[in-house]
Amino acid sequence: MALVTSPGILTPPASSAAPSQHASSLPQPRRQPLRPGGPKESELIRYLDHGINNVQKRVDNRTTNRKLKPVPGEENGYGAYSDVAADLDALVDVVWVSGSPNLQIPYLLNIAVLAAEFLPMFPASCRSAHATFHVLAKLDDAFASLLTGHDAATGESLSGFETGRHVSTTDQVRLKGIVDRTRLAVARAIKDAADDESDGGEPMTTDAEGETRQQQGTVKFEGFDDDEEDEDEDEERLQERSIASVYEKTIGELGHVLGGPPIGIITDDWHLKSTGPQRCGESVVESEGEMDF
Repeated sequence: MALVTSPGILTPPASSAAPSQHASSLPQPRRQPLRPGGPKESELIRYLDHGINNVQKRVDNRTTNRKLKPVPGEENGYGAYSDVAADLDALVDVVWVSGSPNLQIPYLLNIAVLAAEFLPMFPASCRSAHATFHVLAKLDDAFASLLTGHDAATGESLSGFETGRHVSTTDQVRLKGIVDRTRLAVARAIKDAADDESDGGEPMTTDAEGETRQQQGTVKFEGFDDDEEDEDEDEERLQERSIASVYEKTIGELGHVLGGPPIGIITDDWHLKSTGPQRCGESVVESEGEMDF
């Protein structure tokens, strides 16, 4: 999906841009939010809606699901999840640059839902794994920043939060459900990739592993058969670490704002103190269409 730049919207003007030193995975946002109801905000909304609809259409027409050839002028469907992630990644950048929480919160939630929903629709691969963890890491930085009102990387205040604005409890609960479902989708994708590798498919590595593993043949000696078991255990630990990295920052902030320990870390004390039917770490089920604008 080509990223069309509109002056003053997708790329912040020099007068409103943050300092050039920016350590975040996200682009520099505007210093001032777009005026609600103004022409720039309206143009941005049209652009984002078109971009999201285009991604959904290309997923529906993905090569693995295509029954008919695309008509002339119709954009081809996606062939791999890495292409989906690349387009969603570009939309995240555009939303973030707006510097407008009234747009950032709903659109990023919607994009996060799509990222998790579309992942199981494509076969796992090494390339898709890298693209998946890249876009999820960017969303993680965005949500962690919005939950605190400060850039998660630099600590600078976000535009639109100076007056005490915050992410509503409803959106926090919705985000918690998205995080849970995404981690489950990633866990299943990693398992499917591992099963595919055992059947002779392409080995899948992730950015979260933090290292490049060389696939080389080894000489086996009698009495050293336990090496295979050790490799399996190492693989399991790497997979667990990869899953744990998904929305890691967001999980920490949600644990603070919703009360109790961070999501996914359940302690004995929490079981004793919890009086409600829902405990930290359980999924929040969202109804179909809840993310519509």
